Amino acid sequence: MAPVSGEGGIGPDWKQATTSAGNATDVVVLYRIGARWPKVIASASKIRDPLPMRRDEMCLGTLAWATALLVLGACEPAPATMGNVRSELSGDTRSDDARFEDDLFDLARQGDSQALSWLSAAAQQGRADVQHSLARMYLDGTGVPRDSAAAIDWLTEAAVQGHSGSLDLLQAAAEEGDADVRYRLALMFRRGEGVAPDDSVAVGWLRAAAVLGHARARYDLGVRHLSGEGLPTSDSAAADWFRAAAEAGLADAQDMLGLLHLRGEGVARSETEALRWFRAAAAQGHASAQSHLGQGHATGWGVQPNPSEAVRWFRAAAEQGEMTAQYNLGYMYHLGLGTPRNLGEAVRWIRAAAEQGYADAQFHLATEYMQDDHVSRYAWLSLAADQGHARAEDARSALHGRMTADQVRRALEVSAELLAPLADESRRPQ
Repeated sequence: MAPVSGEGGIGPDWKQATTSAGNATDVVVLYRIGARWPKVIASASKIRDPLPMRRDEMCLGTLAWATALLVLGACEPAPATMGNVRSELSGDTRSDDARFEDDLFDLARQGDSQALSWLSAAAQQGRADVQHSLARMYLDGTGVPRDSAAAIDWLTEAAVQGHSGSLDLLQAAAEEGDADVRYRLALMFRRGEGVAPDDSVAVGWLRAAAVLGHARARYDLGVRHLSGEGLPTSDSAAADWFRAAAEAGLADAQDMLGLLHLRGEGVARSETEALRWFRAAAAQGHASAQSHLGQGHATGWGVQPNPSEAVRWFRAAAEQGEMTAQYNLGYMYHLGLGTPRNLGEAVRWIRAAAEQGYADAQFHLATEYMQDDHVSRYAWLSLAADQGHARAEDARSALHGRMTADQVRRALEVSAELLAPLADESRRPQ
């Protein structure tokens, strides 16, 4: 069934139906031109069938210059349209799709906001050619205010899909000294997005961005020096890059610099300096730094131990899903440190960490709260033992001798069910 007509004709509702159906290229827009004749412009070919709507559900215009075409749903090819007639009369050999798209861009370049909204909808759904053309409009300020940031965003979206013209424009901007574009190119070459993967080129663009002060590029170079990925392993070089990024305010770098000071790797060991950088990152809401700050207050890194302050920071990180903080918060509830003892809250937070794969939490959950449930206890011990947790391995071996073969089979099934979400998470692209 065709959607109900909206304000100014049926165009807005057809647009909603098209975009909500998730079709990346069937973009429809209704205009009133001249003496209130409707003009519908559809751009590009279908890649997926949305709702079962047919062309004949849309009233076609009767003027050659007010052509109407609706491309929606799984429908048979339409008979000759006014668009075909127009092309035959004018000698225009372009396809309907190309002609309609060009018409839409002509309107957008004249400042038509509705045309722009339709093109933006197509671009947001993955049309690389539309993304590139929109980027050119924003670069030139044609029909839209000049906006280099929006242009770079659209060029990147198109380039990662292999649009060579967009890649050329990005490389030109990078050569002219745009640090953000240099960083984007580094990511593209590292991941092989729109280009052949080339880690040496990626490192080159990272360095080029870093020398212009790009904080994330500096952080990435630090990570590479720690891991030896594409650069020589060097704690001191890593610390230098982390410090440069940390001083620019990047929370990830502040947290990493704090860890290096805590361990004395590449820098002088200093719990006071470690806590200073953890605080800087934690104040920005960085979950890992909040967890580290909680550990510092719990154990006394450079400060007097303060359990209540530790609980405050553990909670801040735990509520963001940081699994070490979840386990530590649960353990504080278990012991009643910095907060009233509450076994219900202890189990809740320890289980949250266990379900994320934290081996200590899995072991603690099994040994402290599942003494009477051999099947569940064995399942959690198995998850921890399979990660190399020695105490869990010992406990599992001892428990195995007190279980029947059927109990062990059921425990392994439970373990597999608990492991499945973790396996799914590990397969997500990084």
